[in-house]
Amino acid sequence: MNMRIIVLGGGMVGLHMLTSLRDDHQVIVVEKRQDRVDELKEKFPDADVLHGDACEPSVLDAAQVAGADVVAAVTGDDEDNLVISYLSKFEYGVPLVFARVNNPKNEWLFTPDWGVDEAVCSASIIVQLVQEELTLGEMVTLLKLRRENLMVEEIQLEEGNAVVGRTIRDIPLPTKTLVATILRDRRILIPRGDLTLLAGDKILFISEPDKVEELRKLLGLV
Repeated sequence: MNMRIIVLGGGMVGLHMLTSLRDDHQVIVVEKRQDRVDELKEKFPDADVLHGDACEPSVLDAAQVAGADVVAAVTGDDEDNLVISYLSKFEYGVPLVFARVNNPKNEWLFTPDWGVDEAVCSASIIVQLVQEELTLGEMVTLLKLRRENLMVEEIQLEEGNAVVGRTIRDIPLPTKTLVATILRDRRILIPRGDLTLLAGDKILFISEPDKVEELRKLLGLV
């Protein structure tokens, strides 16, 4: 799924997101330091890099934030990231808003009330979700599960794992654990009971945190 991703903040975190995602998605970077804008444009001549203060609605208009699938507020200032998140969610209706937390003491502020769907300490979680080729709806669902104290555990099966060659219905999963989906050869499979698991399958489990260790033991991973 090709997405329009607006990265607000062109520092090291913004640079990481640009280099990781630009080949498969439309990535627009907004940075208020002119020298940094010039540096990014020199390094990536074909990249969309805009100069401006992302806390200003006129700058967000120029970046066409209203048409974004994902906004990542990753400046080095927590106050700016909160303002950007609030505007992106409530003024522009962006479906998924990530915000970088620079000072751990401020993490309690980064909530849905401020328009933040997920507070992160780095860009890694955003890059990982996008690179896993999840749809926007799937990303939102995963983040909601995290807030409801449910773990999303992705496990790739290998030859020799205890469940390889068995059907889903034959696997004695821990209580309050379910198979959400299976990725096989870049295809998403519905986890029906008669589906036989193969080496190489990526399985997405949803479970309570205290069941994850039991699940990994069942699969022969510990």
